Amino acid sequence: MAEIEKLLLFAAIITCGVSCVFHIIGWIFSKDTVFSIGKGLIWPFLGLVTGAIAVRWHHLGHGPYITLYEVLLSNVWVATALYLAVTFKRKALDAIGVFAMPIILLTVGAVVMSPSQASNLTPAYKSVWLILHICFAKLTYGSLVVATALSISILLKRYAAEKHRFMMRLTEPERADRLCHKLIAASLMFASIMIVSGSIWANQLWGKYWGWDPVEVWSLITWIVYGLYLHLRITYRFKGVPAAVYCINSFLVSAVSFFIMPYVLNTVHNSFMFAK
Repeated sequence: MAEIEKLLLFAAIITCGVSCVFHIIGWIFSKDTVFSIGKGLIWPFLGLVTGAIAVRWHHLGHGPYITLYEVLLSNVWVATALYLAVTFKRKALDAIGVFAMPIILLTVGAVVMSPSQASNLTPAYKSVWLILHICFAKLTYGSLVVATALSISILLKRYAAEKHRFMMRLTEPERADRLCHKLIAASLMFASIMIVSGSIWANQLWGKYWGWDPVEVWSLITWIVYGLYLHLRITYRFKGVPAAVYCINSFLVSAVSFFIMPYVLNTVHNSFMFAK
């Protein structure tokens, strides 16, 4: 069963990498057919990731939400599915795949680097609050990936479109900015539910809602950073290029919580996410 999972994951990495290459070549050289192939490859990539998750789920008897390997793998699935949902029947948004797919590919790389050994479903994991916590963490990550891709497209369209004609394929900055705003508003709501449900689960497990764990702290910092974006947007009509730059930098802040903290620090989350 593990071999099938590895084969599916390997095929998914290759498919995602080829999709990235076709996206970039098709976009830069204005090759519509090549670009369409790159976009089309996202669907089999999602299918392969779904297959890898399904095989692991069937083998272990629980969903992909315990170890870091499982969490990142399911993050890949959610981010890809959200990207396809956002761009569905919106051809003008197709070009953001040039930025979204490499981010997803890097996440797949993080999956491969993580320990993939089997994990046991202990009583601590049998909580609806944990499932809510993890599901909304994935929705937060997926929304931020697409919002970041839109922010990058805003900057390139604004400053590079006149010099490089292939940049004209990018959606209009105003439209991208509006969609980015909606995605960040959604991600902030998702993050709020993630933090609250995680706190309730922590209280059930350790008898306290908040323990100042580094991952908890960086999650709160990420929430504040994106909350400030919405505050500036509503109060001062913060949008366009400054907002795009802010969103890109904010994603780097969120990446600390999603990727760096679990690897470099000994946190409470570490004891759960790295199977022993």
